[in-house]
Amino acid sequence: MAIDKISPGLAGNAQPVGGNKFKASGSGGEKQPQGAPPVGQDSVSLTPEAQRLSKMQQSLATTPLPDNSARLEALKKAINDGSYQVDSERLAANISRFEQDIETLYR
Repeated sequence: MAIDKISPGLAGNAQPVGGNKFKASGSGGEKQPQGAPPVGQDSVSLTPEAQRLSKMQQSLATTPLPDNSARLEALKKAINDGSYQVDSERLAANISRFEQDIETLYR
């Protein structure tokens, strides 16, 4: 049935069933539960985890980044001249540790 084709007898006769149960504003003198914030005011509370994350973010934003330019240049030079060697055992250990860290996040 198409909703844009309403029978002539139904047009303009729509009335809410059960009346309006909800009021649009809080100025009608309704009593608020004790301890509830006043009507029209929003409040936000952060969990302890969110507070810690916020502090960490602020700390990271104010901490200067280390200067790794000398190390990066040495790595670039070693890669370009072919003397860079991959430590496969260290790489495998780091991959394994990374996968364990990810696994603990999803438990």
